[in-house]
Order: sequence, then structure tokens, then C-alpha cells
Amino acid sequence: MARVIPTQQLLFPFSPRAICDEIGLNWWAALKLWEEGWLSFSPEATPRLDERQEAELRFVGSLVLAGCDRGMLASLLSGLPKPYAYHGSRLYYDWATRNWRLLPDPRANREAHFADWLDALVEERDIGSLTGIVELAHDALARLRVVSAQPELRGQT
Repeated sequence: MARVIPTQQLLFPFSPRAICDEIGLNWWAALKLWEEGWLSFSPEATPRLDERQEAELRFVGSLVLAGCDRGMLASLLSGLPKPYAYHGSRLYYDWATRNWRLLPDPRANREAHFADWLDALVEERDIGSLTGIVELAHDALARLRVVSAQPELRGQT
């Protein structure tokens, strides 16, 4: 999930001003985000951020830093429920459908992704890439055979 749901107290919480300084957001802009309803908390009245508040300030602040004005924020954020406490690294905006989408987890379904990639390489007739994959697989198997043949490399005595 891209949304920060549980409000967890951080071991070393940052102040809103420290987050603004870190991401390069003008303090006045952060205060305006609160005044205009883009943030669910007042940066000025919140001395320390919890996990959800930090994610919200980073997410909305990064949109402002990317050049979004009030109208663009309204358009981009209209499909997301408030508060906008999202991990920006876990979702993207699909401009064609005008919706936010989760980025696929690269660790999920590795074999299926690999099989799809191989199918695409076959369709493209990319013999060089397929040959390289075969060579890498042979090398990996050879390394495993060496480890399997030498008990001290497996941690056994």
C-alpha cells in the first residue's frame, strides 16, 4: 500500500520545518498548504511529526516543488482521499487515465515478470540479450556447483 495508515510515533521525529528544509519547500508554502486545506495539520502548531504527517508533508510538498499550483493540485489530488499521507515512491500518476496507481512490487511474481521479459525478447528477436541471459545463468549454476562441492563454503565443517 502506498498510504501511511497507522499513525506511529517516530523514534526521532522531525519538525515540519526540518522536513521543509530537507526537501527544499519554502516554510511559507507549507503554511499555505495548511491554510488551503491540502495538509490535515498545521505545520506551525505541530512541533513534531508522526509518520503519517511526515509522509503527507513530503508527498504534497513534493508536488508543489515539482511546480504544481493550486489548480494542478486540485486536479492531481482529486482522486485520492484525504489526508494525502502517501509514500511517493510507491505510486505514480497515470496521465492517460488521470488516476494514481500503485507501482508494482518488483519482488512479487519474479518468475512471471522474468517469463514476460523473455517472451518480449523472443518477440523482438533479441538474440544478444537472450544469449547473455543464458551465459549469466550458466555462470550462476557453475558457482552453485562449486559451493555445493565444497562443504566449507556452505558453512559446514
